[in-house]
This record gives sequence, structure tokens and C-alpha cells, in this order.
Amino acid sequence: LYNIFNLYKEVESCPGNIIELGVGAGRNAILFGNLIRATGQHASARYFGFDTFGSYTPRDLELESNLDPNKWANNSYEFVSERIERHGLKDISKLINGDIRKTIPQFIGQDHPKKSNNYLYCRLIYVDCSAYEPAKIALDILWEHIVPGGIIAIDQRTQGGEWKAGIEFCQEKNIKPYSPKDFNGAPVYIRKDS
Repeated sequence: LYNIFNLYKEVESCPGNIIELGVGAGRNAILFGNLIRATGQHASARYFGFDTFGSYTPRDLELESNLDPNKWANNSYEFVSERIERHGLKDISKLINGDIRKTIPQFIGQDHPKKSNNYLYCRLIYVDCSAYEPAKIALDILWEHIVPGGIIAIDQRTQGGEWKAGIEFCQEKNIKPYSPKDFNGAPVYIRKDS
């Protein structure tokens, strides 16, 4: 909770939306949604959470043997949606169900209300999907949509392939990831300077 609050403070003054890759039970959807509402930014910003809801894709399970196919079995789209609605956040926190490899490109191409001049602006991309390929594809696509001062945060450094995707992305972009001391080493993040 402390790390999520600190991440939000890092980008609070930036315009744009928050995207999370890997929603789980919806804890961060609720936290980020409440932070957007509490800071009065709900008129211009939304949280968008991408997940397969219930399990990893068959491809991710094939590529990464360390992923548990049953770990998220109780986190259906309906379950997480109901949690968000109970918190009064259905207009702020939006869920996108499906394989990130497909849903991120579709989402970027859509016309939706939180685009400015038909362009999606993001201030924070929170990567918590545990799988390499969807994380890497999403980072490659979303980088150009992050505003100056915005950040990509990588939740895990020990579980799944999201850390590998983050490291490769940093190497390709010649960016150094940053691990602030007050975040207890996680999440690691990348700030976009320009």
C-alpha cells in the first residue's frame, strides 16, 4: 500500500491515465481509483486494468513453467468488477478483459473518452502480470504514450518474466531503472524524461 501511494505521489502532478498490466483481485484498481478521486483528477484521468482474469494464457504457461495456472482462479472479471463497483469506482477504474498481447493494441486504437486530441496519455504504467511476453509487448507499445515525468513501475523482480521484460526494455532504450530506498527495493521504476 505504501509503495502504491508513493508511486502515485511521484506522478500526481503529471497529466494522463494509469494503466496496470495484471489486475489480480483488483486491490490496485481500488487504490489507484481512490487516489484519482481523492485528488480531484477523475474529470481528466482514469485507471485502466488489463488482465485475463482467472489464469494466465496457455501461451504464458507454456513459455514460463514457474507460473501457477491456479494462482488467480478466484479472480474472475465479474468478481473484480463487483469489488470496484462496491467501492463506487466503476466510472474511474475500468477493466479490460483478455490477453494483453491483443487488448493493448486494440485499446490504443479505440476512441474512448480519456483520449486528448485522439491520443492516449499515460502518467503511470504499473507492470504486475508476471509474464514476459505480454509485459514486453505492452511496454514497447505504451512507451510513446507516457507523458514527460511519467513512469513505468515493475512490481516483481523475482517472480515471472516481467522483470526480464523490463530489463530488456531498458537496455533497448538505454534507460537505467531506479529503485528508490523508500520503496524497500520494489517496485523498480523507469522515468520518462522527455
